[in-house]
Amino acid sequence: MKAFKIFLFLLINCFFSAWVFADTVDISLDKNVISEGDTVNLTISYSGENDDNPDLSDLQKDFQIVSNFTSKQVNYINGVFSQIKKWTIGLKPLKLGKITIKPIKIGNISSNYADVEVKEITDVAYVPDRKENSNSPYFQIEQTLSPSSPYINQQTIIWVTIYDSLGLHNASLLPTEETMNNWSLSQLTKEPFVSTDIVQGKKVNVVKYAFAAFPLKSGEIASPQFVFDGAYIKNVGFSFPNFNDSFLTFGVDFQNAFAPKVPVRMKTKIEKINVKPIPSSNTNVWLPLSDLVISSQWAPNTKFQVGEALTRQITVRAFGLQEENFPDLTFPDIKGFKKYPEKPVLSSAIEKNQIVITAKYNIIYIPSQSGNFLYPRQEITWFDINSEEFKNTVIPSENITILSNPNFSEKISETFSPSNQIEQKTQNENSSNINEKNNSSSTVKNDIPYFLIVISLFIALLFVFLINAFSKKFKVQDYRSNVITSLKREKYSEARNNLILWAQKKMKDTTIQNLNDVADVFENTEFKEQLNKLNQILYSPDVLSFNKSEFLKIFKKIDAKKIKQIKKKDILPNLYN
Repeated sequence: MKAFKIFLFLLINCFFSAWVFADTVDISLDKNVISEGDTVNLTISYSGENDDNPDLSDLQKDFQIVSNFTSKQVNYINGVFSQIKKWTIGLKPLKLGKITIKPIKIGNISSNYADVEVKEITDVAYVPDRKENSNSPYFQIEQTLSPSSPYINQQTIIWVTIYDSLGLHNASLLPTEETMNNWSLSQLTKEPFVSTDIVQGKKVNVVKYAFAAFPLKSGEIASPQFVFDGAYIKNVGFSFPNFNDSFLTFGVDFQNAFAPKVPVRMKTKIEKINVKPIPSSNTNVWLPLSDLVISSQWAPNTKFQVGEALTRQITVRAFGLQEENFPDLTFPDIKGFKKYPEKPVLSSAIEKNQIVITAKYNIIYIPSQSGNFLYPRQEITWFDINSEEFKNTVIPSENITILSNPNFSEKISETFSPSNQIEQKTQNENSSNINEKNNSSSTVKNDIPYFLIVISLFIALLFVFLINAFSKKFKVQDYRSNVITSLKREKYSEARNNLILWAQKKMKDTTIQNLNDVADVFENTEFKEQLNKLNQILYSPDVLSFNKSEFLKIFKKIDAKKIKQIKKKDILPNLYN
């Protein structure tokens, strides 16, 4: 009997030992329900002596593998070696709905099945770390657009509102790719507006973003759509924030910084928007604005004399317009004057939830004769979106009196002034007497302008030489380093100034005065796009569209190229000819 018991004990022990050390494969998921775009972690546990890796080929039909970590544990029990290997694989689903993960093989051993449900992102989010994911919404996103039926290229305002009851952080708000095909967007506020409210008995944060949206097509198009991506801290207390803090960190204290983070993703609903076309009566450049203001004046200390440069300063402010849609303006000629318009300097600003573009022009006129002249009237036609009527903003005409200059010879021609016509007639009647009387003195007078030209050229050359001598203290590399440092510190205004100085030095062209000039002189599409984005963030900081790493990558590539110098054009060619 005793021998039988010993035999039975050994038999049972061998049976359980064989069961314990048999090869097994098991799979499990950290979540059974996730939102579209989220990842789920699949853990594969293998116990046995096989050194093969799991076959993941079937997974790639339904998932994108985004990570793969392996760990191994070796055991020695009763003189028997065994190993437990684990693979933790991050999976991003490629489709919506219920996805079944089929058994995974290691050698000849197959695992169990596992299921995950992928829910479409909507305008509400539940508690994603709950297995059933059926709680009432804790997060919600909505948007409003005004006006609801704009004209093409007209600025509309979009308010995107997020309701948050658990304390979101690390938030980003991005437009979808489809949105960017039909709309041009700019963020109107540097930081969102944050307040608190009671919604359905819950105390919530109300976070509002404001955007300017310009429809690029007419007809029926989809409204802009935004995707919110953020997270909240799991299993910690949440205290509502001091609203002087940034939205990116509110409600999270230092002790929660290393706690588990649960992703929250939502997207705004799409509506159909009817965008009105350009009115058929429009015959000019299409400018749908809320207001257009023009001011003009002669530069201070201007000498209204023959041969002197007269600078007309004109400032145009367009309310509700994007910089890329600002029209090319031309200014009138004046008979008896040479005209040299300079390139305008454009800038953007936000005023009362509107993008305001300011263009500053300098137009230089050189009069070649004395007398009374008329600066012609000029008008700009634009469409008032409030009254839905075309309006004209006018630069009024102006009488100019040009005095004679003993240092310059004049050319006599007709002007609108009657007194000028009488003076010209008198001069014609006595021209023979005047020519005979002043024959010798005219030679001396005609020599004076050429002498002055020689002196002016000498001074200009000396000035250029001195500038070049001082500029040698700074090399292209210095300005390049300043650009990189400014961008890394996110000092974008400083980066813009350093970019202009870098371009002037690299191209040896001091006429480069703004980012548009920089884009024009290097003629690189990628670089131009990045400069446009930098220009936008200066005045309507849109961290969603500007990527400083991408900018620096393209900037360094441009800087590394050897660029042929462009022959500089004179600012005022043939000034006194």
